[in-house]
Amino acid sequence: MSKRLRIRAAVTAALLAAGLAQTAAADTTLTYRSAEGSFTVDMRPGAVRIDDASKQWQLYRRDSEAIFSVRPGERTYTRLDRDVADTIRQRMDTLRAEVETRVQQLPEGQRAAARAALVDQIPGLEPSQQRDVGLDHTGQTETVAGVECEIVQIVRDGRPGETLCLASADALGVDDDTFATIKSMFALMKTMLAGTGLETVGLPYLDLDGMPVRFRDAGTGERRVLSSISHEPLGDGRFSIPDDYIEQTPAQPGR
Repeated sequence: MSKRLRIRAAVTAALLAAGLAQTAAADTTLTYRSAEGSFTVDMRPGAVRIDDASKQWQLYRRDSEAIFSVRPGERTYTRLDRDVADTIRQRMDTLRAEVETRVQQLPEGQRAAARAALVDQIPGLEPSQQRDVGLDHTGQTETVAGVECEIVQIVRDGRPGETLCLASADALGVDDDTFATIKSMFALMKTMLAGTGLETVGLPYLDLDGMPVRFRDAGTGERRVLSSISHEPLGDGRFSIPDDYIEQTPAQPGR
C-alpha cells in the first residue's frame, strides 16, 4: 500500500472512530430506585423508552409522533397519537353529557353527592378538577448520584405539591438532540391531553429546564431517586416493538 493510501486509510479510520464515539455518547440510560422497584429511562435522539416496575413499558418515537404502551407478557401494544387523543377527547365530552343527564334525573338533594362519586370513579370527568400548576425555584442545590441538582417545588392551586431535584441535561451528559426529543415527547403529551380533564395530572415537564433526579410526592409519599447514569451504546431493538406483537385499540374513558 502506498504512503498516500495509508494516510487516507488512517484518516478514514479516525473519522469512523469519531463517528462511533458520537453515536455511543448519544445513548443515555438513567436508572432510578423506588419502593416499587427500579425505573429506567433509555434515550437517544429520536426515541425514549421508559421501564417501570410494572409488566409493561412505554416507547416514544419522534418520527411516529406517538407513544406506545407495550405489554411483553401479552405480546401486544397500543398506540397513542393525535388521532387517538381526539377520539378520547370526544368520548370524554360524550361521557360528561351522559353523566350529567343521569344526575339530573335524581332528586335535587342527591345530585351533588352522585356527581362527586362519579368524578372520583372517572379521572378527568369534571373539568373543574384542572388546577393551576406552577414552579417554585428554591435556589437550593444538592448532589444526587454524583450530579448537582436544584430543588424545585411544584405548586398546585397555591399549595406545595411534588418536590423535585432538577439536574441540567449537561450535568447528566444528555446531548442537545436527545433532550430536544424528550421535550418533544412531553409537548406531544400536553397536546393530546388537552380537553380530556387530565392536563394537570402529571408534572409540568415543559416548564422544567432539565430532568428530575429525585422526586417526592407530598400526598402519597412516593419517592424516586436516581441511582446511576450510563452512556453505554444501546441496540436499536431497545427502541422498537417486535414485529410479532399485535396492536390493540386503547381503552376508552368510561368503558
